[in-house]
Amino acid sequence: MGCNLSAKKGFTLIEILLAMLIASILILGLHFAYQQAHRIWLSAESRRPVYHNARVIIETLRQELSCLYFPQIEGGDANTPFVLSALPDGTAELAFYTLNPSWAGGIKSSRMARVRYSVTRDEDSGEITVERFEQPFSGEKAIGKEHSDVLFKGLTNFKIWAAEPEFTEWKESYDAKDRPPRAIKIAVKTKAAADIPEIDFQTSILVSCQTIFKS
Repeated sequence: MGCNLSAKKGFTLIEILLAMLIASILILGLHFAYQQAHRIWLSAESRRPVYHNARVIIETLRQELSCLYFPQIEGGDANTPFVLSALPDGTAELAFYTLNPSWAGGIKSSRMARVRYSVTRDEDSGEITVERFEQPFSGEKAIGKEHSDVLFKGLTNFKIWAAEPEFTEWKESYDAKDRPPRAIKIAVKTKAAADIPEIDFQTSILVSCQTIFKS
């Protein structure tokens, strides 16, 4: 009785090489996709503190500007209730009275204060620093010392504009004793670092409270 065994067919060398080529392409594609995703994640993480600081500052300004206070204070331009000034060297200052100083929070936020946002440029490096000053008031009288916090450092640009109540144009300088601006616009630009390009963004804050409070 004869034994009929069928021959077992295996993979040829060409088939093995072709499978290895396809697998290599898939692995390289997955590796490239991972690198791209990791690079995007690193870029987002490096920018997160900048966006976080900007968001906190903008929200603080939004709350403070919604409660503008125009007291009857004598003493010239230094005590004008709302002042926005800008100089050609990139420095600027925004100062106003508010019933809701919102940066530190706590009990201080329940009373009036005069706040200043100062934009200064370092003469050597050209870097811009944004600093916030706050002095508590009671009516027309200061009741405490002015204290400050550094909000932003190492910027290449920080601009502030104000729009008049008629909203005809944005102005880098605005001085008013009884007419609050209709809106505030802010533009921020950070320095480029390593593989991260500079961050450049801007936003507008509508001054919703148009009522003038008199002490």
